[in-house]
Order: sequence, then structure tokens, then C-alpha cells
Amino acid sequence: GRTALIAHHDGCADWCFDDERADLRVEDALAYFNDNFGSAAEVDAQEQFDVLIMDCLDPNDDHPFAKVLYTDDGYVTSLHDALTDDGILVVQIGEAVNNRSPSDENGSFENRSTMLKMLDAI
Repeated sequence: GRTALIAHHDGCADWCFDDERADLRVEDALAYFNDNFGSAAEVDAQEQFDVLIMDCLDPNDDHPFAKVLYTDDGYVTSLHDALTDDGILVVQIGEAVNNRSPSDENGSFENRSTMLKMLDAI
């Protein structure tokens, strides 16, 4: 919380989300990025992000919405288009694999594999 990380905020606001450089959005990410950075949107460089952090459902969750977040080409492309030229995308894409895990394409992380392939192709 606000008190646990104060020592790490040296030179910044007391709470990281009070820092004027932060733009925290808690809303429907799919709609926001498709509306503002999708193929039909005119992307304003002033509105692009240096860093996007996506922490949502795990890609292996058995829920139709999770599949869309990781496999919808328009959405994944809109995430890329929302970044500045030097921007980075940080995505929580499920648990780490081990040497006994099936390949993503054949296991429960097929959605993760699809997203990584789409991002690689952009």
C-alpha cells in the first residue's frame, strides 16, 4: 500500500499514482484501446504511452473474455499502436513453464502462444 513502498519513491510523489507522469486507468481495456488506437482510430502521438502494464485474466482461464484479450488481432495490434516508438508492453501471461510442461500450442496456454506470435509479427 501507500506506506510499504515510500522508501522507493525518492524524488517522486508520495504515492506513485499521484505522480503527474502516471496515467492509471481502471476501465475496459479492450474497448479503450480498440476505440483510441484501433485500425479506425486516428492515433495522436501525444496520447501514446511509454509503458503499458496489462494484468488481467490468465490466458489459460476457461473464460471467453480471456481468449479475446490474448487472441484478438485488432486488440493486440491496438496495444502496440498505443505505444510510443520506444514504448514497452508488460503483460502478465500466466504461470512459468517447467521442463514437463507441454508446449504452449498444445497445452492450456494456447492463448499465450497466439498473443506472442501476433506481437512478434507486428
